Amino acid sequence: MKKLFIILGFISAILAVILAVTPLSNLAIAPIVAAFICGLIVLFISKKQNTKTKTIQYIFILVIISLGLTIYKGVFSTTEIGDTEQLEQRDEENLEDSKEILEDIEIDENF
Repeated sequence: MKKLFIILGFISAILAVILAVTPLSNLAIAPIVAAFICGLIVLFISKKQNTKTKTIQYIFILVIISLGLTIYKGVFSTTEIGDTEQLEQRDEENLEDSKEILEDIEIDENF
């Protein structure tokens, strides 16, 4: 049981670090929570069995690193909105092109 939660904790902590580094840092919150819960479960099991807690420390350090990166990216990243006039102009041109294409199509009424 302890090994299962250690493995799940490591996998979710590593996944959280990977997601925290990528532009998908907002998705890293779910693996962070999962790794933290697995780490707590392993901590309580280790306390009952009086075993070493070195692996738990590794899980928690990965959780702290990924949480720090996620918070940093959430606070300091700014989203820039491009020139919307060009997008609106493209939409109008596409609409006009679509109307011209539809007007050129002949519909067979005997069908």
